[in-house]
Amino acid sequence: MTYLSRRGTGRAPTRSLPLLILVVTLVCAAATACTGPGTTAHAEAVPSAREFGHATAVLTSDATALRQRRQLFDALQILTQRCMRDRGLRYLVTSAGPQPPTGATTADSIGSRSAPGYGVSTTLGRVNSGDMAEDRYVRSLSTAEQARYTAALDGRVDQATPLTLPSGASGTYGTGGCMAQARARLYGTVKAAFEDTLVPQDVDHLLEAYLASDHSYQTALGRWQRCMTDAGRPARTPTALIQSLQAEAVKGASASTLAREQRAAAVADQHCDAESELRRTGAAQRDAFLQHQPARTRARLEEVWQHRQQALARARALLGKNAPQK
Repeated sequence: MTYLSRRGTGRAPTRSLPLLILVVTLVCAAATACTGPGTTAHAEAVPSAREFGHATAVLTSDATALRQRRQLFDALQILTQRCMRDRGLRYLVTSAGPQPPTGATTADSIGSRSAPGYGVSTTLGRVNSGDMAEDRYVRSLSTAEQARYTAALDGRVDQATPLTLPSGASGTYGTGGCMAQARARLYGTVKAAFEDTLVPQDVDHLLEAYLASDHSYQTALGRWQRCMTDAGRPARTPTALIQSLQAEAVKGASASTLAREQRAAAVADQHCDAESELRRTGAAQRDAFLQHQPARTRARLEEVWQHRQQALARARALLGKNAPQK
């Protein structure tokens, strides 16, 4: 089973994007039948307000979360470049494009009404087409040089550790090479770095299954869908709407076209969200979902929050002293 976060683009990452878009293939444990812990079972303990708030923050994609992810990515680029340089190898850092605006609209939050948009940039197209400087550089190497380079960057294929997620899905993650070393430097451990993406992503899938059978959410979603169709912007969900704009960027849409399209989509989205109360309803039902999750699931989310804060502090200190070298 391949897990893709609803916050992601649904595209596989290039070598030079170690954490911006992360995809890991996981196998369902037979005992869970890919359903994970039951969402209707009583929670093992009532969560504290602090724990509940942290779990909510980890599962919420808003403009702040987008900007934090960009900081982590930029820091990982610097650390990866340093590691490769220590091994006598060249590494060309990847620009992820402009910082997402503070007022960006996301699948979970309505942003600025004066400057509506989702923060989708044309950089996404270059990244997914493999047209970044790092990708071109690796392609220019001989077969033997590429093998040496890849081993230094990604580690050996046998350098992997198992990971089981809250749903019961399991798989492995790489622990060798400079990418793993950079993640460990930023997060404390390689495991913490991968869990920062994979645990929320996994719980997100459980939440989506919960919302699929929740009457109040499905009613709000139906109103939003009809409103968007009437506005000439039909979409199944806000996530699907954003992904359609990301697909246009991947296809090579010009900056002006992309800006015009996402502004029009965001204006319609904001209007329809106000009419349907889709995001407000989604937030309320997410809270209900979390209340009924096992304590161990909420504990995993709390660990993610703690490790992320530590990684962000390290990233900000690093970015304050360094700038990636092109």
